[in-house]
Amino acid sequence: MASAKQKNTQSERDNDDEKDNDSGLVDFNATDVKKVLKRAQKRGFITHDEINALLPNDEMTSDQIEDVMSQISEMGIAVVETEEEAEEQGKALTKIEDRKVVAKKGNARGSDRTDDPVRMYLREMGAVELLSREGEIAIAKRIEAGRDAMIRGLCESPLTFEAMMVWRDELINERILLRDLIDLEATYGAENPPPEPKPVEKEEEPEAKAKTRRGEVDEVEAERERQQKEAEEEEDEDDAAAMSMSAMEAELRDGVLAKLDEIADGFGRYRKLQDKLVSRRMEGKELTPKAQSEYDELSNNIVENLKTIHINNARIEALVEQLYAINKKLMGLEGKLMRLADAHGVPRKEFLENYFGRELEPDWTDKVKDISAKWKRFIDSKEADIEEVRAEISEIAQEIGIPIDDYRRIVQTVQKGEREARIAKKEMVEANLRLV
Repeated sequence: MASAKQKNTQSERDNDDEKDNDSGLVDFNATDVKKVLKRAQKRGFITHDEINALLPNDEMTSDQIEDVMSQISEMGIAVVETEEEAEEQGKALTKIEDRKVVAKKGNARGSDRTDDPVRMYLREMGAVELLSREGEIAIAKRIEAGRDAMIRGLCESPLTFEAMMVWRDELINERILLRDLIDLEATYGAENPPPEPKPVEKEEEPEAKAKTRRGEVDEVEAERERQQKEAEEEEDEDDAAAMSMSAMEAELRDGVLAKLDEIADGFGRYRKLQDKLVSRRMEGKELTPKAQSEYDELSNNIVENLKTIHINNARIEALVEQLYAINKKLMGLEGKLMRLADAHGVPRKEFLENYFGRELEPDWTDKVKDISAKWKRFIDSKEADIEEVRAEISEIAQEIGIPIDDYRRIVQTVQKGEREARIAKKEMVEANLRLV
């Protein structure tokens, strides 16, 4: 009998254990768990091995793991790989105040990355915060703002206008399709915004006689007709949304070509002023106030017109690559000049201060050689090399159609927008992976 009772008791315990494992949650009130957590609170950290020891033996879901990690985090306990790592972090904190100490998981042994899936999940996902609805909207706005900054920068480059004119000719000659140039859905949506919802009309006060059964039947019929009408309107909207790409191209083609023609008309005058501006800069002069005003007005008009055409991502990437390729060549030439100056004792900072903004000055060498003996030695010994490099830089300025300092500013604008969009996209991807 005693043996049977012991078996029953043991069976009940096994069943209880199975229920605990099925729940997948850690009992923070258990004595052994309390001891581990109390020790962790005293030290200020807990290791992954100690967490794994607390977790049930059965496989846990990611949500259950997150619950455990959240509870540990709320207790003010840091999660580290080993005790030695915690000691190293403690030493670092004593040397550098207010420094955010992050466990250097990347330095862990390669075998640690695949041996324990739970540890790998905790390591990679533990530092990623879950996004709220407001957070998702904020990141989406950052991505859009970064892309807008890129496009604004590209719109300031004459190279973009030249590319648009080439693409316009290809479109007219049917060498490319409209979908190869613009984002059809974005452009069509901008041209055909969805109808605003109709305001709900206030129902009239029912009269006493409308409360009869016949009046109720009339209301039911009216409601049925209203629902049928709404269903038909929704079907019409679905048909419009499902419009084929060919149909969208046919509808948008004339409008896009008209915009491109308008841009081409303004760009012809704009290009003449750009060439004049570069020539004046090479002479050490600026545009007249009237010409500068016309230049700014044409530039703004062309940019606004170009922004109404939603260029697709492939074309934007092509423009960015072209911009960066020329900038790389320019940086190589400027780096060559700086190395020559450095070899003759001219400090780098001093060289940059006397070079930026004066790239196209024709008598630059005559002016800077009087700065100091180092500058004079640099100019006298390497004047031929300097003039050769500066001639190549002048050719680039004529090719891009704007002064070098303006081109450099455009590149920085595009790079900043691209970087901000990339960072926001990375945060969005990581947050979405946290939900998986």
